[in-house]
Amino acid sequence: MKLEQKLSILKSLSEIAPENASAEDEENILERFLPLRSYSRLADPKVFLITGGRGSGKSELFHILTSENGLEHILSEADKKRYTTFRHSVFLTGFKTAGKESKAFPARTVFDKYAKMQDENLITGIWGGMLCAALLRHFHSDKEIEELSFQFLGRKTAKQICSYSTMPEQWLEWVSCNQEKWETFLDNCDNYFGSLNKRIYITYDELDRICLEYRDLFLYIRSLLSFWFTHNNRWENLKAKIFLRTDLYNSKSLHFVDSSKMRAYHLELQWDVLSLYRLLVKRLANSENPSAVTYLKSIPDLLADHRQKNIGYLPGDAEESFKGLMEKMVGRYMGKDPKRGFSYRWVPNHIQDANGDISPRPFLKCFVLAAAEQRAHGSEVDNPDDSRLLHPSRLQGALEEVSRDRVKELVEDEYGWLTVLSQKLNGQSMLMGRSEFLKYLAIDNWSSEEQQTLPGTTPDELLEALKNLGIFLETDDSRINVPEIYLHGFGLKRRGGIRRPRK
Repeated sequence: MKLEQKLSILKSLSEIAPENASAEDEENILERFLPLRSYSRLADPKVFLITGGRGSGKSELFHILTSENGLEHILSEADKKRYTTFRHSVFLTGFKTAGKESKAFPARTVFDKYAKMQDENLITGIWGGMLCAALLRHFHSDKEIEELSFQFLGRKTAKQICSYSTMPEQWLEWVSCNQEKWETFLDNCDNYFGSLNKRIYITYDELDRICLEYRDLFLYIRSLLSFWFTHNNRWENLKAKIFLRTDLYNSKSLHFVDSSKMRAYHLELQWDVLSLYRLLVKRLANSENPSAVTYLKSIPDLLADHRQKNIGYLPGDAEESFKGLMEKMVGRYMGKDPKRGFSYRWVPNHIQDANGDISPRPFLKCFVLAAAEQRAHGSEVDNPDDSRLLHPSRLQGALEEVSRDRVKELVEDEYGWLTVLSQKLNGQSMLMGRSEFLKYLAIDNWSSEEQQTLPGTTPDELLEALKNLGIFLETDDSRINVPEIYLHGFGLKRRGGIRRPRK
């Protein structure tokens, strides 16, 4: 392969994901989106809770669902025959904090104000009012919905809820005192949607940003989940899809119902190694680069022969083909022999968190950063005796950068308190004894103002939160360790091996 072709493919590889490795805001989102087989459960109206780790694709999936004919792009042909009513589904946004749709909901400071009252009935009223507002906005020209709203909410209240959805003070007192009236309105809406053979889904995303203070999140999330747990079986045609981070769902602060009862209503977004490589290939194949397509098609069964309208090229699903891709792109091993690991497993193994979960964002970033660095060092690429696109050292260097980005994301998004922990741990070595590690989690390490943002009031509670987040883990012999994906970001060093806890 000529140097120009190598550099062209490396350029496309370095651009397969924007800075946050998401395709959410891209015009060609369908060509870059890979539906997992588990997504078929989204067509099940009973499933209302979708959880996943940071970077697992929740927001991208939310974006696909709320686009026109969202389920059409997620279901396989077999699933479409199974779920025959999916074509009559409408997805409305029930909550979001970013983008144009976010302006239909109160600001964080407003949610903070009501959280301080610690009144669950009041919070339920906020969710109820916002649900009514979402329906009234979307069906503003539907005379039947209008008549129902005037009958059960009253003409004045209905207009206030719809026009002032961002200002709960305009309608919250009425909603809190008249729950039976607005619930009856929703009951009748459910019946009406049934008569139209329509199913309306209210979708919620970015719930981790509803409040400024971590502990206040759970009041809102617990209330929302309780509301839909109660109404999920009552309503046949008015349903929900709630996207929530796994660590929040698993938090002790959230437990509102026996988790075993949630099993039928819950979908966990989980990625395996093969799915990550299929996503990588799909994005590279649809990068508008003929050289990249030719390169991928040189490996048997890796890529479909023809590009399909809207969704582009589809990757195969034979694992041997993807192993062949990594052998061609990087080499079979991450060194001269198996001691440094097989290239196919190396990136997934090193981006998994302390819970063993892997996600697309850090995976794609490793290849994006490695390709950019490899392209910048053209002399390495221009070697007639070396047909590889990427040198293993470039992936190894990229992992360190991905680790730093990962911790930076956590700090900037909502876990500012990790800044202090990172400063304290910088230069320390892992593994570390539990008692020694807890000293770094002493509450007085943070200022009184910063303590308000902590996900706990004791070192033990902070450690539990870090474990739920998948940042640190505790071994069977009560030592604390950190996975590679967070090691460099915290400025930590490694000593000794890692022994994962038994499950």
